[in-house]
Amino acid sequence: MDVLLDRGALFEGLNEEGARRLSEIAIRRTVKAGEYLFFLGDNADRLYVVTSGNMELCFPIPIGGDVKDVAVESVGVGQALGWSALVKPYRFTLSARATRPSEVVGFSRRDLLDLFDTEPAAGCAFFTRISEVVGLRLLTFQAMWVRELQRALEAEAQRQKGTGA
Repeated sequence: MDVLLDRGALFEGLNEEGARRLSEIAIRRTVKAGEYLFFLGDNADRLYVVTSGNMELCFPIPIGGDVKDVAVESVGVGQALGWSALVKPYRFTLSARATRPSEVVGFSRRDLLDLFDTEPAAGCAFFTRISEVVGLRLLTFQAMWVRELQRALEAEAQRQKGTGA
């Protein structure tokens, strides 16, 4: 837990009592390389922080009759994943897969909210940081969407050029 508190900005601002309580509610989990922590659409009841290793956030895309998980983002030590546990409708919006043996600590939604009820300053700081994670994810998806839209428009322009339209 010390690694989490020392290297992860998510829980900055917790006083000693808050840090102790955070340690009490943390549930450690080991994830083997290639193993999934959760899947897109699963019930999101836990927020996770990577304490060792690396996780990829993936989106399933149908390609040629098969479904491939395309990595959207890489999450390393001290970084959070599974923020959907704190945002209705409480469903994961991506899948999470370990790229190598990894360890995460999980915090249930209820336990976190109870902690922040008694540590409102830490809760405010925490939700500010979570909103930054969400904002960065939205920028990532926006950039991906723009790139695909550009490709489609360029392909259409080439097609029209080839037909003389």
